[in-house]
Amino acid sequence: MYATLARFLDERIAHQRLLSGKFRALLPLLAWIWLAFAATVTAWRTSAASGVGPMLHCLLLGLSLAAPAIVLQAILRHYRDGALFSQPDLRLARIGRWRQIDAIDCAGFAHYGAGGLMVMLLAGLLLNIPVRAFEFLAAMPTPSTHAPLWYYSLHGMMLADLALLPACYAGLVGLAIRRVPHFPRLLAGVWLLDLGVQFAIGGIMSVMPHVPAAVQTSLAALLSGNVQKVLISMAIWIPYLLLSPRVNLTYRHRIPAISVARPNPDY
Repeated sequence: MYATLARFLDERIAHQRLLSGKFRALLPLLAWIWLAFAATVTAWRTSAASGVGPMLHCLLLGLSLAAPAIVLQAILRHYRDGALFSQPDLRLARIGRWRQIDAIDCAGFAHYGAGGLMVMLLAGLLLNIPVRAFEFLAAMPTPSTHAPLWYYSLHGMMLADLALLPACYAGLVGLAIRRVPHFPRLLAGVWLLDLGVQFAIGGIMSVMPHVPAAVQTSLAALLSGNVQKVLISMAIWIPYLLLSPRVNLTYRHRIPAISVARPNPDY
């Protein structure tokens, strides 16, 4: 039933090919805008910092903010548009009845490519980047020279979170746009990584000495919010990634077993 619903919604999104094309065309521009934002924030925080330690943290902040744009641009340049990729040897998505087709034949189907509901998924992944950045900037001021050890530890872990996970989400968008077959399983892996990082930060800070109770409470709320967002995303999108005819055609090169063998422009 979910597969039928996913296909119905994909088919009802008007001008999905045009929407997908506009989304792809905007990605390089968005990357440059984000790099400009990262440079501006870094310059602003550096102007207010004093001492070697705070200056170093400002530099690391700039690199962390820029990482998603750098990773996205690198992937889009590394993987050529229209390139054909072989399927993974181990098939993980085994739900449903599907028939494998040749990679060259996939392009003949109207539902081939990162269009339809996939645009909403990819836009949501990109939205993670500014949300994580603004949460960090609001909650984590640049540590001063005399900041306590617990704050340096917390700031470092949150900075690592800011550098790693938004870069992963940006990279996934690039892989999806280039129709790399590993995209669905890598997305599931990044979701699990995101959950693991939130629990790891919470666990380490819970045993860190001298952390004020107010900080523990605020941090718990922030990490809990991140976990909830990931779990909601998984609940919404994992069934779609497993059962959507578009996803299976684009990334697994297979069509429903009841479909005709030849490319059908109405499929």
